[in-house]
Amino acid sequence: MDYNRVNQYEQNILSKQSRQSQEDNTNNSDSDDVDVDELLNELEEEAEDNDVFVKYREQRLQEISQHIKKVENSVKFGDYGILASINEESKLIKMSSEIDKIVIHFQMETFGKCRYMNERLKTLAQKHLTTKFVKVNVEDCPFLVKKLNIKVLPFVIGYKKGNEMMRLVGFSKLGNDPNEFPIENLETQLRVAGLLDGTFSITNSKRNNNADDYDSDYSS
Repeated sequence: MDYNRVNQYEQNILSKQSRQSQEDNTNNSDSDDVDVDELLNELEEEAEDNDVFVKYREQRLQEISQHIKKVENSVKFGDYGILASINEESKLIKMSSEIDKIVIHFQMETFGKCRYMNERLKTLAQKHLTTKFVKVNVEDCPFLVKKLNIKVLPFVIGYKKGNEMMRLVGFSKLGNDPNEFPIENLETQLRVAGLLDGTFSITNSKRNNNADDYDSDYSS
């Protein structure tokens, strides 16, 4: 079964939603896009031609259907597909307890490693449309910084249904290079922690003063 087709369909959903958010009075009908029923029918026909998939056809097609509907709802009704910026601590606490899967990057924009991590997370957010990716400046969430004992940046933590599943401190778990890492290493860490739906996915002066409280490499 061609899961690349499913991945392409997910990206079409994201692209369509992005176009709609940038246009006023957008016509919601888009006859050029393949709808989910048509996609599933085509995948079913392909599966029927291959005996290897006959046994699992109905189960897999149902899983694909549920996954695509979840992706559509996520992109349409939430900030999925992007690395969202949060600046309200109370909102972040609520999100971490209520959202099914969320990855939070505690960061400071003045740190080169944090900016590098943001770019990596942004790329993964575009691929994994059922996981919410957010970033927050540590100065905006003093309670959480103290509670989580954040001393080193970047600091990435993942929650699934309110339960902590993973935390990454700096780049130590992502490879041997202290300044960069393959994005696949980060993706693997998130997948192993259960934070990604892996079946169908593609592979100021105050701020400067606060920066002294955290360990990280700084690059301007």
